[in-house]
Amino acid sequence: MDKFDRQTESEKISVEPKKTKNELDIDEIKYQNRSQTDNPVNKSIGKKVFKLKDIKIGSRKDIWYASIVAIILLSIAFFSTDGFRMLKFDNEPKRTLLSVDAYFQEQEIFPVYLIYLRNSKQGLLDLTITNPDIIDKNVEIQYGFTDFGEMQNQTVKIESGSVKKIPLTPYSSKLKFLESPKNATLLVKVTDEQNKVLYSNLWTVKVNPGDEIPWKIKNKDYTNLIASWVTPENRFVQELVRKAKDKNNGVFIPANKMNDEEFRNFVKDIFNTVKEEGITYNKSKISFDEGSSQRIRLPGQTLKTKSANSIDASILLASLFENVGLKPYIVILSEHAIIGVARSQHENDKIFIETSLLGRSTIQSILSFESAFTSATKSGKEAYNKAYSNSVNHAGGKLIVIDVHKARQEKVLPLN
Repeated sequence: MDKFDRQTESEKISVEPKKTKNELDIDEIKYQNRSQTDNPVNKSIGKKVFKLKDIKIGSRKDIWYASIVAIILLSIAFFSTDGFRMLKFDNEPKRTLLSVDAYFQEQEIFPVYLIYLRNSKQGLLDLTITNPDIIDKNVEIQYGFTDFGEMQNQTVKIESGSVKKIPLTPYSSKLKFLESPKNATLLVKVTDEQNKVLYSNLWTVKVNPGDEIPWKIKNKDYTNLIASWVTPENRFVQELVRKAKDKNNGVFIPANKMNDEEFRNFVKDIFNTVKEEGITYNKSKISFDEGSSQRIRLPGQTLKTKSANSIDASILLASLFENVGLKPYIVILSEHAIIGVARSQHENDKIFIETSLLGRSTIQSILSFESAFTSATKSGKEAYNKAYSNSVNHAGGKLIVIDVHKARQEKVLPLN
């Protein structure tokens, strides 16, 4: 028997074959699983527990691909949000404040012109605001005549990347009561949402009296502004209209239903009602040169002073005619004015009246064997026809017809 046969039985039991590495790993995993399963906490959860060493990390190539995907996803998330707005590129202009410019070249102004600009939504001065930023911004604009108070405030939204032109017309109700020229200070101030001043400027301008009309401004004709003095709702005008209607026993026929005779008789009643107020005619010439202007009385002032030139009288009659629905026309001739009236806007058979004959005395009418109204309509028609003929034939002279109804459509509204 060799030495191997002489081993005892106990020695045979203790000696076992050596296990391979794979067999040892399998035993280790079985042991861990059994230990986790035997744990009462893990039994209740019923989840398999892994250790960090169980996680297998991929190759460098896999890590590189994963990094690229992560960068792409982060970039998409960043550029789709406001984060992109925070970037500043070298070839892109940096964010700057709003820029403000003002255009104002007036040396003198007229209150009636300011009223017209406001009604027609035009500006005495133009404010230009540029927003180069990528977000919208609001600005607060303060402007007005510091001497008269009543400063105006306006909030304006300036959209991103835009240039906005804002017309401004400063005004104060005190201007129309101004009786003599006065130098005034015009202020324009612009602030941002943080109340930071973006623009501020002062101009000194001459403000003319409230009852003065400019015939021309920068070589542009503004004679139609005379319709502003035609005030049909004036209480003095309404009282005269009532008196004129009483001449026909209070019976009034609407203008669009009058026949030729009724129309002429009613115009006559209005003329005679005004004449009975005892208004004295004040002869004064009208100059239409560049830069010239004219002071005009409102109907109430004319009736109070009992004095009128050709324009004042035309304004008074036109106010009465517009009140009753007739269509008045103020006709400007060379150094003079007359009044025309029609039943409708497209009426050709207008009645023209020489307003200077409102002051004609009864004795003068008796001596001429003709009423003041008859003489006024004859003289008015002759004056208009002569001026029209000269205009057509380019023979000189002046003829400007201000259609009051049309002026209303152009936002030349009655002075209040």
